[in-house]
Amino acid sequence: MISRRGWLWTGFAAATRLLTPGALAQDKPAPAEKDPTWPAHEAKVNAAMAADPILKAMFQELLRAKALRTMGEAVYYADIGLDDAESFVVSATLGALFAPNRSKMRPMRVQVRVGSPKMDNSNSIFTDYYSGTRYDDSSLPLDNDPIALRTQIWLALDRMYKTASEAIGRKQAALRGVTVADPLDDFWPAPRRALFEEPKRTKVDEETWGNRVKTLSSIFLKYPGITSSSVDFETSQGNTYIATTETTAIRVNDRVAYLRVRASQQCPDGMAIYDGAYVTALDANALPPEAELRTRVEDVAKNLSSIAAAPVGESYTGPVLFSGQAAAQVFAEVFSYQLCPQRRPVTEPGRSYPMAATELESRLGSRVLPEWMDMVDDATLKEYKKRPLAGQYVSDLEGVAPEPVTLVEKGVLKTLLTTRTPIRGLTRSNGHARLPGSFGAKLARTSNLFVRASKTESESELKARLLEMIKTQGKPYGMLVRKMDFPSAGSADELRRTIMRASRSGAGGRPVSSPVMVFKVFPDGREELVRGMRFRSLGTRAFRDIVAAGNEEYQFDWLENGAPMALMGAGNFVVGASIVAPPVLFEELELEPVTDDLPKPPIVPPPPLTTN
Repeated sequence: MISRRGWLWTGFAAATRLLTPGALAQDKPAPAEKDPTWPAHEAKVNAAMAADPILKAMFQELLRAKALRTMGEAVYYADIGLDDAESFVVSATLGALFAPNRSKMRPMRVQVRVGSPKMDNSNSIFTDYYSGTRYDDSSLPLDNDPIALRTQIWLALDRMYKTASEAIGRKQAALRGVTVADPLDDFWPAPRRALFEEPKRTKVDEETWGNRVKTLSSIFLKYPGITSSSVDFETSQGNTYIATTETTAIRVNDRVAYLRVRASQQCPDGMAIYDGAYVTALDANALPPEAELRTRVEDVAKNLSSIAAAPVGESYTGPVLFSGQAAAQVFAEVFSYQLCPQRRPVTEPGRSYPMAATELESRLGSRVLPEWMDMVDDATLKEYKKRPLAGQYVSDLEGVAPEPVTLVEKGVLKTLLTTRTPIRGLTRSNGHARLPGSFGAKLARTSNLFVRASKTESESELKARLLEMIKTQGKPYGMLVRKMDFPSAGSADELRRTIMRASRSGAGGRPVSSPVMVFKVFPDGREELVRGMRFRSLGTRAFRDIVAAGNEEYQFDWLENGAPMALMGAGNFVVGASIVAPPVLFEELELEPVTDDLPKPPIVPPPPLTTN
């Protein structure tokens, strides 16, 4: 480790200054008359640092890290991200409350780049590998003591500088053994920003929410067949900080609150079935009233009871109608990942990294939807038709402002969602770095995704068209999906089994969640609920063959955590997302029954749910 005394005191006087023109700039200081925006930017950042000890400590250490070249490699860029947050979590099952959990935390994310934007230590399998001893704990103390703050930041920057210096050497060695045609740069430029929101935190009535969660969970007492159930409430609020050597300085409010309902049941034949509900808002006070939450919980319980009594479905190929909430869910599940390309990292010659390309990376300019459908992502909208949108934000994790992006126009894919990591065929970030990623890159994700159709029909007309297609194709029935298991209410084990099933069936790619409420629709209009079905090879290519869309729009909000099927409870970093989409009718999709070996039902019956 670099001598603490040597680094702390070398140039200490310079480190205690606030910003001066060019102090953190990559190139020579630009005269004020050549950069008219600098004086205002400098004054704004200096004023914020003078009033905020966290921001000041960040820039003081970034300034010193910018001068590092002790291992032969110079730092050309570094950034620090910090979440100054407090959270409250309370859970209940069957009317019994678990101990609430309150916590305050300041998790920190530090990145150091050496080399140049054309070739640096990122985008390599060695980027995140550090062979030395780790002295930092990736978080800041809760007290605003300047020495304590700067020491933890210094330790993190020290480790990341050593990691970067080792990684670029190994990356250069790996590249010498291969021929790369038309190599991409490693980092796109972005304009500097100064954005400071006043910290805003609302009081959470912990006792009320504890009682509410307890009451809601007791609804499952009326359904003795349900083997496992829980209702969780969580609220997190605080500030997100971003500081970079390009003098970007961000402090924005970051709040989220959600109620999560999960339940499972074992059918008489041993099959496990799942259902759940997510209700999310930017503020606990903005969540729906208790009466609406009760309806959501009761719907989950009733769904499971109905599914458990339903017959197992059969293999099917034919028209499928996604109605209501299911239409928004299926668009969210497929496109929120496929619209966000990831850079394949550099590996050593002879070694490969198992990273599948997204389906849309190579399809720019190709048709991905019918010519009468468009798709737009817009994080700048706070509400739609007087309903709040969960995907709104003012800065991504790289300090870039989000832009409204027309992704699909008249069915043709125009662009993708990008971060500052270059992607072939695109030219810059559009401000969608929303999740931490690997190999020195952030992950792009959708924010507020709108699917729009210029040719629409009523839902009754869509069902009539489904019946007509059944008769035309000579099918005994069609399929109607009213709800998908997205975000998935299953367990991590169920997710692994889903991935294995997809692999065995040759579907490949990213797994898609199963339909929860799926019905056979017979030619006379009669509907029959079935269970144990899953889609086979459902990807973006199927959406080119959408036959018709409804004239109603359905908004669906969820928390994106980067896990397949947005598995509930997965990941330790989540962002809000919304989608607005109409019902859609597909000409042909494939569904098949789950063929896993089923566990035996319990030998000993469960305890009674009443105390008579």
